[in-house]
Amino acid sequence: MTLLRCNVKYEGYLLEKYGEESSQHRELNKELWYEASGGKKRGKVYRLSNVKNDFNVQHHGKQGQEIERLNVIIQDIVKEKEEEKEMLNDIIAGLVVEKEKDKAEKEIMNERMANIELMLKARFQNA
Repeated sequence: MTLLRCNVKYEGYLLEKYGEESSQHRELNKELWYEASGGKKRGKVYRLSNVKNDFNVQHHGKQGQEIERLNVIIQDIVKEKEEEKEMLNDIIAGLVVEKEKDKAEKEIMNERMANIELMLKARFQNA
């Protein structure tokens, strides 16, 4: 049996088993290929390497498209996360500035309170 006839027979078996939607076909159905190739001869299933190569090319082509699609999604997610990180860093920077202002205001208030305390002590000691 020629490789072409074997492929045609195999495709027919795939259509019978999985229907016309090629995305439903398995990468390689060894049992169907076994039947299509005429079974074992001298302990080997002939023409299987050619089919594996054809399927690998087709399968990797679909994988490549899927990988590209997933890479775009990943890049979008990374960009989104970087923007979120930048926003959070801005918020943190703002909070640090506010904390420093509060610290300076607290020091000024403590100094004023110390001055008021000294004035009150001086006033009551003189009285």
